[in-house]
Amino acid sequence: MFAMKQIISILSLAIIGSLAAPAPTQGFDDTILLKSPLLREIDGKVLENRDPTCSGPIKSSPTNYWLDQQDHTGAARGYAPYINDASTYPVYRNVHSYNAVGDGNTDDTNALQKAINAISAGPNPNSAGTRYQNEVTTRPALVFVPGGTYKLTKPLDMRLNTILIGDPLNRPIFKASSNFIGATLINGNDYATNGASGTTNFFIGIKNIIIDTTLINPDTAVVALTWGVAQACLLTNIKIQMPSNSGGHVGIDLNQGSTISVSDITIVGGVAGIRNRNQQVNFKNISFQYCTTALTVKGGFTTVVQGAKFDTCGLGVDISGAGGFGSVVILDSNSVNSGPVVKFRDSSNDSGDRNNQVVIENLSVSGSNNPIAIDSNGQTKLAYAPSIDTWVFGNETPGGYHSGDSLTTPRSGSLLANSKFFTIPQPTYAEYASDQFVNVKAVAGYPVKGDGSTDDSASLNAILQANANNCKISYFPYGVYVVKTTLFVPKGTRIVGEAWSVISGWGSTFGDRNNPKPVVKIGNPNDVGVAQIQDIRFTVKGITPGAIIVQVNMAGSQPGDVAFWNSHITVGGAADTNVNVACSDANTADCLAAFAMVHLTSYSSCYIENMWGWTADHSLERGGRQNIATGRGLLVEATKGTWLTGTSFEHNTLYNYNLHNAQNVYAGMQQTETAYWQGQGSQQNAPSPWTAVSQYGDPDFSWCAASDQSCRMGLAQNIDGGTDLFLYGAAFWTFFHGETQTRYNEPSTTCGKDCITNEARVTNSPKHLYWYAVNTKSAKIMILDNNSSPAENNNPGGWSPGGVIAAYLPYKGS
Repeated sequence: MFAMKQIISILSLAIIGSLAAPAPTQGFDDTILLKSPLLREIDGKVLENRDPTCSGPIKSSPTNYWLDQQDHTGAARGYAPYINDASTYPVYRNVHSYNAVGDGNTDDTNALQKAINAISAGPNPNSAGTRYQNEVTTRPALVFVPGGTYKLTKPLDMRLNTILIGDPLNRPIFKASSNFIGATLINGNDYATNGASGTTNFFIGIKNIIIDTTLINPDTAVVALTWGVAQACLLTNIKIQMPSNSGGHVGIDLNQGSTISVSDITIVGGVAGIRNRNQQVNFKNISFQYCTTALTVKGGFTTVVQGAKFDTCGLGVDISGAGGFGSVVILDSNSVNSGPVVKFRDSSNDSGDRNNQVVIENLSVSGSNNPIAIDSNGQTKLAYAPSIDTWVFGNETPGGYHSGDSLTTPRSGSLLANSKFFTIPQPTYAEYASDQFVNVKAVAGYPVKGDGSTDDSASLNAILQANANNCKISYFPYGVYVVKTTLFVPKGTRIVGEAWSVISGWGSTFGDRNNPKPVVKIGNPNDVGVAQIQDIRFTVKGITPGAIIVQVNMAGSQPGDVAFWNSHITVGGAADTNVNVACSDANTADCLAAFAMVHLTSYSSCYIENMWGWTADHSLERGGRQNIATGRGLLVEATKGTWLTGTSFEHNTLYNYNLHNAQNVYAGMQQTETAYWQGQGSQQNAPSPWTAVSQYGDPDFSWCAASDQSCRMGLAQNIDGGTDLFLYGAAFWTFFHGETQTRYNEPSTTCGKDCITNEARVTNSPKHLYWYAVNTKSAKIMILDNNSSPAENNNPGGWSPGGVIAAYLPYKGS
């Protein structure tokens, strides 16, 4: 019986493998899989052989969170393959195993810190070493905190590559004692590894917790959560409770860094709900209650505030104290029983930079008749009204500077839910018991290693199809899952990673730049269903010029059915890829590392929240110089509805974002950086070392002279035709040119004025393009459109030398 089962399994894998190889990659034959023993027995459990069109996992009322009930100690546990102690290293750790109690009386500070720092299991891990001052990606940790009240007497320090996750069924409370000593309860910046630099604090996450400062004197200066971090960091489903009459408590202090997304947070009390100095950030669905000031901006350059609620707050958003702050967008928000919604410095009469530009769209106000917008002297700039469609204070294209302009932004109904742009929180799947999950490393007869070298594609393809057919959620414990043929994600799939589990493409399948193939393919054209992915990192193991790292082909029956949360694309820079050591040459012609990062095809409809696409500009560990030529960042050709909520794509050759004949697109905060090796002094001029491919809507740079290196630099965003495009908050930065020998700040390669000729481009007359709060740095032309082509010189502001356009509207009409 055992031998027969193995034979059937091997035959099934062979059939599946044969289906995965041809080009284009084909979907799998359900009839073959339905005959497989995999669909009848997974993880030792007999499953119902359901119709592949089942509606989803079975909901129940579990008393224990599914994540804590997975196998975290056996062969199917998370495995970190690039450390010497991989066989014993615990990726997952429950804080109770390190003597944290959570009874509200015991001082749990040291136990919680041990759980975060430990490189071994058990209550006394220090003798084995510590994650303090460790590498960035090689020792991931998922720190689980069961329900309870955890008393803190001093700050708790986070570490890189760590997610602190509370039980969403009973969110744990991190509560400061009355004798708490320190400036912050939880310090999200891993100062031990990367010093004070928030811009290199990657891969840190906190979710499903409550932070409580109410026992500390209300006038004491203290911060609940310090969050000076960079991209690929996560804050979601958090509540912060502070005294409502406080003169000193701050909820979240983004004191530095370059993060892109903070979402679904409730903040009660405090002198400030959030204090921000981050370069750019998208705040989504933040509820402020009883805050003196909800959001106070002390630095940084641009912010989008989406779906905020200001409830009984003295002031909503205050940017008046940030002189170099370029722009703010307040979008789809609600003010109740509160003071002014926004306070800013009126720069209309300034002769140089004009900062503090404001966009308000779809605002409702009730419970007071206070002015909506005031300047730093308290003068009314926008009087009370129960609702605002669109109001702009700042530079407009066309039209010049406006000191308050009432506009109309007619939105596409395809992008809306309850008259607001659609959003959806990252699922916890707390409504499902553990029997609704399948650990991909625990399926008998279908071995999956995640060891960074074994080809896991055949087994993973079989498992994902089976789980989709049986409406099971696929759990990927941490590992580096190498796939040498396309990993097909069928409709009906839900994937959850562990501390950014890695899926890595490698091999000849992805070697032909003239015939690119997806490493991960989400559905087939015309598929309609569910495909949700969270906490995964996608990459390539080596130089793969034919790799489209993620391709999305399917749509959902409703918004959010096809979605990514906290999932990122990296090329180079990490110990798990050979690109990290293979691309130090200043000439990038031999480092065509990947064809494209993400392709949303015309068949797709997808929601993306908190995604960073990073072609490495430096090595995180164990590598040298990173002079990498990834062809393209995010290509959007979708027409049915695309939502980009807090995204970043950096250092790609042709472009970072390309909206090519796209329709019905919402974007809230897009952050980019130009490839450091491009520009004056580079050995390759865009599109080289790649070739523009019209099939993929590539810009060919034919508008540039052949030798004009400042013109032949990758575009932050290329908008080529399309309709119903609603874009809010662009942070398009150019820092270096021809920078191939050192990482940062080589004087001869540091950008000043006019470093890049064209930061972004609009062509082929898109219709209904509404683009608000465009911020650029070191560009001559902010947006090349062969029309007005607004320049930084005429729109100075923001990150100097830089430019700010509050409203770009030459293509708003039909």
